[in-house]
Formats: sequence, structure tokens, C-alpha cells
Amino acid sequence: MYKLEELNEMLIYVADDDEINLKLIKTVLNQAGFQNLKLYMSGKSMMDELTHNRPDLLLLDIMMPGFSGYDVLEWIKHDPALKNIPIIMITAAALDENMEPLSRSFELGAMDYISKPFSNLELVQRVKSALRMEKQRQELEAAANQIRSLEKLIPICSYCKKIRADKDYWQEVEAYISEHTDTMFSHSICPDCYEAHVKPQLDKVKKDRKR
Repeated sequence: MYKLEELNEMLIYVADDDEINLKLIKTVLNQAGFQNLKLYMSGKSMMDELTHNRPDLLLLDIMMPGFSGYDVLEWIKHDPALKNIPIIMITAAALDENMEPLSRSFELGAMDYISKPFSNLELVQRVKSALRMEKQRQELEAAANQIRSLEKLIPICSYCKKIRADKDYWQEVEAYISEHTDTMFSHSICPDCYEAHVKPQLDKVKKDRKR
């Protein structure tokens, strides 16, 4: 379970063309401890900001002029760098018998939906739930990246340069690489080894022949 302080530090974007609604959402979330908020009067202004800075959660009004909440939602979900941002859709539109606003929101990729007017408790609890899930996703992603990074590390002996393979078995570098890749080796001698090993042997042979 995450501490509330951790969730309070997460960044939330809110887009609504009604300034009163923006102030209401900001006041309610501020009172609940969420201070890291950015407010936008249009979907377009939020989209411009998203190209520079990625938030942890979006609260998105559906009925906005220009770019509607649906437009912004669809644009985000088609962007690989942004598609994992959790989005809660907020609207005053009445739900018909087909539940069209709700169903369309989820079909486009929203994680939650709030109808206006909403209670303060409902807003706070849905935001907390979304941030908990996003916090967990971020930590799992970080752990997966660390595992992928560790998989690229090959334990190698500092002295003999053998590689530790499975079951703590040590192999020569050539044998290990041949088993784990399609690489074939052709043998040669580097200049340093020639000077250090081959040349002294050749010089010794020449000296022995002159005797």
C-alpha cells in the first residue's frame, strides 16, 4: 500500500473549458492533499503541454470546443510515449439508454468515468485509485527495465577472463559466445600479443639457430 504522501506528489493535468469547474476540481483535490495540478481551458492547450511534460494522471472533460475530450483521448492513446497515461473522463452529458458517453470513453481507452455533478468524495477516491494503479505500473516498469539491464551483464573473471555461465559453470569466452550466439571465430594475433609472446619466441629460435 502506498503512502498518501507519495500519491500527493504525482502530477495531475485537468482540462475543462469551464473555469468554474476547473476551480472546483482544483479546490477539492487541493483540500485532499493533491497540490501538483496543472489546469487547462482547452484540449489543445493540454495537448501542447503533453509533448513536453508527461503527467501521472489526466482529468479530461468530454464536451470542449475545438478538440473534444474524445479527440484528446484518442490522440493520446495513439502516441506510444503517452498511451499509458491513465485518463478519467468527466462530463455533464446525460447518459442515454445506450450509455454512449461512458461506452465511447472506455472504447477509446479511458480508465474511468465521472458524471457531473459529482460528489467531492467520489472525485477524490477515483483520483486516489487511478494514482495508486499508475504508481504500481511505474514501479513494475522500472523493475522490468532493471531486469533487462541486468540480463545484459556477463559475469567475467578478473584474472583468467572466463565467463560464468549457467549453474555457476565457468567457460572460456569463445565457448560461451559460440553457445549463446551464431558467431563463428577466426583466430589471429593482435599486435600487443605478438610483441609480448610471439616475437620473443621467434627471436629465441633465431638465436638458437646461430649457435
